[in-house]
Amino acid sequence: MKFIQFIGTQRSGSNLLRLMLSQLQGIYAPHPPHILKTFYPLLAKYGNLNSKKNFEFLIYDVISWIRLNPVKWNEIPTKNQILKNIKGRSLFQVFRSVYEINALKEKNIKYWCCKSLYNLNFFDNNNFKELEPIYIYIYRDGRDVASSFMKAPIGDKHIYFLAKKWYRDQKISLKIKDNSSSEIFFSIKYEDLLSNPKKIIQNFCDKYLIDYNDNFIDFYKSDDSIIASSSGKLWKNLSKPLIKNNKEKYIDELSADQILLFESINYRFLKMLNYKLKYDNSKFINSFSKSDVLNYTILNNKLRDEFFSKTSSMELSKREMQLKFLEKVNN
Repeated sequence: MKFIQFIGTQRSGSNLLRLMLSQLQGIYAPHPPHILKTFYPLLAKYGNLNSKKNFEFLIYDVISWIRLNPVKWNEIPTKNQILKNIKGRSLFQVFRSVYEINALKEKNIKYWCCKSLYNLNFFDNNNFKELEPIYIYIYRDGRDVASSFMKAPIGDKHIYFLAKKWYRDQKISLKIKDNSSSEIFFSIKYEDLLSNPKKIIQNFCDKYLIDYNDNFIDFYKSDDSIIASSSGKLWKNLSKPLIKNNKEKYIDELSADQILLFESINYRFLKMLNYKLKYDNSKFINSFSKSDVLNYTILNNKLRDEFFSKTSSMELSKREMQLKFLEKVNN
């Protein structure tokens, strides 16, 4: 069974693509509990994983964390199932096993898929390389990504930090592309997925020998989509048909100064990915002083606090449970 890893930046259509792919026979693509992002920074807390006791503690906590995922999994592998499936005592093997065990329960699965975009940070980690990922790079106009983040219950809210994040994620994703063979790298432009989804999915199926069918276009009717869309504001559009005009919203939603700042930081990648710029080079901001960044930080924190205060009690309770769990592990 082969491993598919999404890379790119959140708010770029990765959840949409995940639900589409999960409708194809041959792909297991659950909502990600972000196992590597959560536990890799905590590994020192578990000590030497060659110790059976320490390793089992890690497995137990990963299982507990999946139970707290805002979008519930139908089934979660047991500790004993994971121990039987692993090929070495590492977090990366636990990560692989959790997905693969569930995938094996379904018929004719060829690929298990992880949508956790943060995993692009592990591309040069030897333990991650051993999983032999096939990368799907999904990208969207960064100005629309920034606009979407400003309305989402996650992430930064100031355009400077959103621009910096998009820059960093595209830089790493394109580095992965440059260092990967064409056989294990597939690029998807979000705007193309909106305008011609059947062509994009057909090309993907042809490349990776997956049986194509048109059922993926009804992703929003699936149980997975209904569960995800009801789990929080972040995924509300997943219960709707494909929104073909969901692009270039930044034109109305971002100010001229915000667009200029974003393009000043990202004009190279925007041009490289064939997005038209609103401003020419002569107007770009060439540098940001320490004072500028400090002011942006203060405003960003204020905007995040204001947004957090408006978050629904349901979403807050889910995140609070996760925070309490992480606090417990840290202590």
